[in-house]
Amino acid sequence: MKVLKLIFFFLFILKNSATGQIVTPSLDASVLSLMPASAGWRDETNFNGSFESFTESDFEGNESTASDVSYMVSSKLLYNLYQESFSSTTTINRKYSSLFSDLDEKSKNAKTKFNLAMGFGQPLAGNAHRFFVGVSYSSGRIDKDESTTTYTQECKSYTYYSWGKSCSGGWTYVSVEGKPSEINIIETGFGLGVSYNVWQMLYVSYGVQQTTTTDGEAFLKDAEAEGGGNNYRYLGNTWLDKFYGFSIKSTKPGVPKFRLEWSYIQSPGATNVSSGNSDGAIEKTNEHYQYEVQIRNMEFSPTNLNNWIFFIHLKQNKIFETFTTGSGTFDDMTDEQISSGFYWSYPGQAGLAVGLRYIDSKRYLNTTDGAALATKYQVSSGKGNRISVDYRF
Repeated sequence: MKVLKLIFFFLFILKNSATGQIVTPSLDASVLSLMPASAGWRDETNFNGSFESFTESDFEGNESTASDVSYMVSSKLLYNLYQESFSSTTTINRKYSSLFSDLDEKSKNAKTKFNLAMGFGQPLAGNAHRFFVGVSYSSGRIDKDESTTTYTQECKSYTYYSWGKSCSGGWTYVSVEGKPSEINIIETGFGLGVSYNVWQMLYVSYGVQQTTTTDGEAFLKDAEAEGGGNNYRYLGNTWLDKFYGFSIKSTKPGVPKFRLEWSYIQSPGATNVSSGNSDGAIEKTNEHYQYEVQIRNMEFSPTNLNNWIFFIHLKQNKIFETFTTGSGTFDDMTDEQISSGFYWSYPGQAGLAVGLRYIDSKRYLNTTDGAALATKYQVSSGKGNRISVDYRF
């Protein structure tokens, strides 16, 4: 359990799911394109909304929850110009091991994103263009509770002597949390990318996105002295993500639809080191951890009718960088999520569609010990549900 306690700092760095698409759009029209150029391959004009809830528990029984409400409009603006306008609100309440109770998180993230894709080139059969070049802009506000925590050592048990007592049962740390205060952080992103129809149903894409977060400040009351405290500044950061992958997609009218995608996200490490104290505020270093995300997606419709059902299988594998703690070296922590569900559309070329998805999540940690083979630990598990409602024009 000591090993498990040490790693909870790393467990919730990323969002619980990454259902967005990179190369071609999902058959579920409510899923946002992470890479803006892929928005150009959408077949129809859509207006949709979705709700997702997720619960995760570690093996000490600590429970973390997240919920997300989103809306999106995707449409053709001109002959070769396509757009996605997206808005979401994510609420997070995370609980950690008692050793890291100061890392508990309660936050709300309101975000908007605009994808614009422009088509070029001589098209192959089934598409209006050969490739798309895309640009995206996103902006969001993160409202997050922060607090100070102090630790005191307490002896588990004593041995008593004629001259006094001595601690014989080992020591434990007890945390005392101060009163929380809210900080407000602005996050912006700017992305560029291209998605290319290589041959018949085969597509490839590549893109980048720069993300920037601003500083957040709060006056935090001390955990021990009522009314006392200090002004804290939580520094912002900037990093550049890379997106690429390939997809096989067929959505021709009157033919059963299917889509396969393998895609990849690389996010580098970026650290904004604090100077300690600045302008009367206690600065806190901001560290964006390096990670890699593999997304494998399979969707298909078993019928060519307008009223159709498809099965979606999304397997996401996050791989984190090697890190070292007092208990040893840890390598390639993985976060595996499997999502499956179905999507039912109302009869007709245009009309109402409803999608349901079930999410199963498991987090693992691989340990290394010199030249020895790694041992894989499962450290938490989670489950969630997502419902989407879409109207096709």
